[in-house]
Amino acid sequence: MSGSGMSPEALKRLRNLADFWNPRMEAVTSDAELVKVVFDRAKAAAKRAQKNGDPAAMHKLAQELANWAAAMERADATRQDRNAA
Repeated sequence: MSGSGMSPEALKRLRNLADFWNPRMEAVTSDAELVKVVFDRAKAAAKRAQKNGDPAAMHKLAQELANWAAAMERADATRQDRNAA
């Protein structure tokens, strides 16, 4: 094991994932494209987690996204209230 507490195999898997996703993230030309790539990455991670024994992984991802969306909606509603005054 390395100083990170991960086995060499786990570190290699993480490096491989980074080698796969980082160029895709760097190649985007807009925030909208970045969202698509990052969503695909998150969905792939959730599917992998389900396959590896976490049946709730996709639900956890959906909940994180729903929480983020709700926070953005609240912030937007608050801004609109201030703009109306």
